[in-house]
Amino acid sequence: MIYITRPSPEGDNLTLLLNQANISAKHLPFFNILAGQDLGYLQQQLDNLNRGDMVIIVSPQVTYMIEQHLPNLRLPNHLRYFAIGKKSAELFSQQNSVHVDYPNEENSAGLLSLLNQQAISGHNALILCGDKGGQQLSQQLKLQTVNVKTIACYTRQTITYKPNILAENITQQIILITSVDHLLQLDIYCQNKHKRDAQLIVTSERIFAKAKQLNWQKVLKIVSANNQFLFKTMITLCHNAKNI
Repeated sequence: MIYITRPSPEGDNLTLLLNQANISAKHLPFFNILAGQDLGYLQQQLDNLNRGDMVIIVSPQVTYMIEQHLPNLRLPNHLRYFAIGKKSAELFSQQNSVHVDYPNEENSAGLLSLLNQQAISGHNALILCGDKGGQQLSQQLKLQTVNVKTIACYTRQTITYKPNILAENITQQIILITSVDHLLQLDIYCQNKHKRDAQLIVTSERIFAKAKQLNWQKVLKIVSANNQFLFKTMITLCHNAKNI
């Protein structure tokens, strides 16, 4: 069984893709996504930016919240727009009719590498993220004399499950984790047997390091949190397992 822990709607969509491919998958999100405390000030913050300043989208959830709560948001054309991943870029671009650049390596390190190819020193940057997100990216940009402000576009509300929700068929489990917060929630429901026998799939070096710190033994780090990439990875893992 594959457990998809990423929130809706991305988690629902990936679970559906796997089920349609006859792969047993269950959506097990650890958080509901709600509007963030800074969302109401986003238009004002955008209007205060100067030509060549940057707007950085860290997650598809940013676009979903804007779509639900700020349908009339106006995005200035004189700004530069970036996203950590392809999905975030495509969603934001489609909804708001602006060009959004994203790195080949879909994580914070890849985005920083892309930004380093630009003239960014002395400019302003708005990081559109969750209420606990964007900290590492913000710190790195500040080192390059970028004036950074994080905008909490969404917040997470913890979902509680029965303590034994993951107790069955542990050796057959593949668990997808796309953030450190998800990994810490997963720890609540896991036994030592999980950390020894279940397969953990993570989407960044930061999550990988934390998983190892928490004594997970079978951790696979992949380079993208894009659903199509994740889908192909899961298909390959399941195919290889059947051939062992």
